[in-house]
Amino acid sequence: MHRVGWVAALVAVVALIVTFAEIKDLSGFHPRSSAKSDGSAGATQVKTFAAFLDESAVRATTATQWAAIARRNAIIVLNSWDYDLIPVLKRANPAVQVWVYKDLSGVRSDDCTTASGNCGLCPQGVMDSVYLSSGAGYCWLKRNHPNWLLDAASTGQPFEFTGYPQTWEADYGNRAYRRQWIYNVLTDVHRRGWDGVEVDNALTVADAYGLAAKYRTDAAVQAATYSALQDIGPALHDAGVASVFNVGYATTFPGLWQRWLRPVDGLEQEFYLSDSTQPDAFDGAWRSDEDEVSSCVALHKSCWFHSGNYSTEVTSQTREYALASFLLAADGTQFLAIGDMSPATVAWQLGLGTPITTMGQRAGTWLRYFTSGIAIVNSTRSGLTVSLDGTYLDNGGHPMSAVTLPPASGAILLRSS
Repeated sequence: MHRVGWVAALVAVVALIVTFAEIKDLSGFHPRSSAKSDGSAGATQVKTFAAFLDESAVRATTATQWAAIARRNAIIVLNSWDYDLIPVLKRANPAVQVWVYKDLSGVRSDDCTTASGNCGLCPQGVMDSVYLSSGAGYCWLKRNHPNWLLDAASTGQPFEFTGYPQTWEADYGNRAYRRQWIYNVLTDVHRRGWDGVEVDNALTVADAYGLAAKYRTDAAVQAATYSALQDIGPALHDAGVASVFNVGYATTFPGLWQRWLRPVDGLEQEFYLSDSTQPDAFDGAWRSDEDEVSSCVALHKSCWFHSGNYSTEVTSQTREYALASFLLAADGTQFLAIGDMSPATVAWQLGLGTPITTMGQRAGTWLRYFTSGIAIVNSTRSGLTVSLDGTYLDNGGHPMSAVTLPPASGAILLRSS
């Protein structure tokens, strides 16, 4: 969940108009043969989102590259201290949204005004930066509210996130802390002109980064996080600030995603269908991930889904599985990311047109018809061959009247003209 250190993040949203209804058997359904497949008006376009949270990558990016990134993406996420890129990006693409990253449950001891950025023990004269990756400054907490730094169950002392040095767990269940978090984040947003906030580390498990003495069980952690969402989500929304909250392990707890959606603008699933280079969600696990997408559609929420680990090694099968699965249920407010999300990745442009059915089943697969094609998914552990209702073209332009899908795979096919 913790993403300070991403070199770049590229997320995608599918521009569709859809109502998710009950699952139907489409074995006898035949789409209109007159549908266009030229990618013209009404074509399904996958828009992209990019996050630059690694400072070395930000410094290495030229003005020309920033302009290209702005034109290629709908939303870009940056750290607070990179606010000076907002006008650069907006000049290149006035429609681009620029969001700021903020950690909910962690504060950083390297967000200080020292030459190195490290706060150390916060001696006299060392001050927090006004540009924070969370909603509070580490030294400000130590001096004013040290009890807002959670103690470890094992030591009774404040503790750093396991695997993330200089990130300290803060008391996200404390209402006074949350009020300060909201004030600081909104101050940053309004001063710098950010369009939204990506809120990381909405915790669900007690040992995500170390066990806190105050929240020793998953139930205690979830109660504290949900109360934070109930405070922060409406506060940002009422201030006119869009937000999305990154929730880990949501499918481990049935109903959690759906309940947590209600007080916020949207949630983020960081490992949709895969947390490695290969697909790892089959059958029921696949359905659980799809239920997250359809829940966002049903509640009119803007949710983000990332598939695979953050590497170039994510396979083409994983990418196609994620994209086809996503297309089965998403509408125009869901976002998709796959793999390393390099900004060099070409944005998907699909000529599927608009959806004309909801998600349904045929011969063990899941599919959805669009005016100019279909998205089809095999979520099982066995290979499946499906006869199509006509001639379709694969991404290489090859005609086919049947498609064979390996286990955990998907395909997007255009109807042959």
